[in-house]
This record gives sequence, structure tokens and C-alpha cells, in this order.
Amino acid sequence: MIETTAEIPAEAPAASASERAVSIIIRRVVRAGRQAEFEAAVRAFSPVSLTFPGHLGVHVVPPPAGGREYVVILSFASERAWREFLQWDRYRSWAQAVRPLLDDDPAIEEVTGLETWFRMPGEHVVVPRWKMAVVTWVGVCLSVGLLNAVLRPWIADWPWWANLLGFNAVVVASLTWVVMPLLSRSARVWLRRPTLKEV
Repeated sequence: MIETTAEIPAEAPAASASERAVSIIIRRVVRAGRQAEFEAAVRAFSPVSLTFPGHLGVHVVPPPAGGREYVVILSFASERAWREFLQWDRYRSWAQAVRPLLDDDPAIEEVTGLETWFRMPGEHVVVPRWKMAVVTWVGVCLSVGLLNAVLRPWIADWPWWANLLGFNAVVVASLTWVVMPLLSRSARVWLRRPTLKEV
């Protein structure tokens, strides 16, 4: 950790909207019979897109069997980075090239926080935040409990800082790519069932 002598104001201003991390959900309905072309275009452009400053990741959710709606989740360090990405020549060229493969213009939605784990292809249901929190709590408990039993013996002799960073990195990775996607699908019915206050 780097220490500085700068004074911290009593009440630091909240980060502006343009400085907050943001996730983008893009839904594209591909024309029948053009799925293979679209998937090839996405595979080719995804590593290129990650070279853009502030672009933190891309996750593609293919449609269920018989479906044609592809969901792409993009992560950016800030809203400003996302706006600049939209104007990037390479992205604009790619988006124009794949447009003939689509039934209509893509639907674009900006979300923050936990919402990205609880969005399903083809759905536009708003999941209550308290339900997101419950499922996330279960996911964290499962991940930490399992990894404590499996991973801790292997990293017990590491320096405390390496132990902390390494363990937490695996927890975050397991939550992002394994635990939360599985839990959000398993709890899908409950997450979308309205409570008395929501009816």
C-alpha cells in the first residue's frame, strides 16, 4: 500500500455517474440460419474489444435450444469508457458489419451492481434487490466454505498478503463464472415470483 500525506476531506464527494463502473446488457435477435455467422463474428471481435481502455470484460450468453436471442454482457470501468467505446471506429465497423445478420436493432440496457447476475436471456423482469442479496449471500457462503476446505491447505504457507489476495481472487472468479450463474438459474422461479408488496 502506498501512503500519502494528502488530507482526506471530512466527507468525500460521491463518484459521478461517468466515473462509476457499469455493465451493459446487449440483446440481439439473430436471423434464422445466420447464427453461425454471428457467433463467428462475436468470437473474432471479443478479444479485439478488450484492447479498448476501460473495457473490463465480455460474457456471451447463447440462446436456449431453438432460440435466436444472444445476450452479451460488457463491463466497463466507467460510463464514460462505455460512451467512448460506442464511438470507437472498430466497434462501429463491427456493429455495422453484423447488422444484416439481425432481425432488428439491438436492445441495450445499462445496469450496475448485482443486477447483471440476475438477468436471463429474453426476460426484462426486475428482480427485487433483497432477493438478489439473499442469493448472493448464499453464493458467498458456498464459495468461501468450499474453498476454505479445498484451497486453504495449499496456500497456508504463503505470506499473509499473497494468501489474502489469492484466496479472494479465486472466490470472486468462482462467484462470477460458476456459483452465481448456477444459483440465479436455480432460483429463477423464486426470484421472479412477486411478493405481497410487489403485487
